[in-house]
Amino acid sequence: MIVEQRVYFMIKSDELDPGQITQYVGVEPTRSEAKESRLGRKSGRLIPPRHEWALDSGLAETTSLDEQVEAVMNQLAGVWDRIGELTAGGAEATLVMFRSFEPGEGPRPRGLYLDEEAISCLNRAGADLWIDEYGFS
Repeated sequence: MIVEQRVYFMIKSDELDPGQITQYVGVEPTRSEAKESRLGRKSGRLIPPRHEWALDSGLAETTSLDEQVEAVMNQLAGVWDRIGELTAGGAEATLVMFRSFEPGEGPRPRGLYLDEEAISCLNRAGADLWIDEYGFS
């Protein structure tokens, strides 16, 4: 049974802070964090190691991954080339697809799917895809 699933797009940079990324891309993030803005609980070191800018799908965690990917892609429509300029300059961009499972009755998980348009947009942006799945049993 699917416990949680979510999709978000993240941009990380050593040089550009979240405000600069927002200004350059022209899209407000859902969340962001400045480089080395807090202490790690276990390590006591300053984290995160890079500036982080993230855009969530804005949909419930029960919404299919396909619908969440579509929501993120729609929010970034028209800015893929701008993101590509950031990645060409050293930033890192990633579409993250995450879900976790636990034993029990519930909907059977479908596979992960990206259509040609989504793959083309990620390619133009110089973005990676990170698929993260966890099973709890």
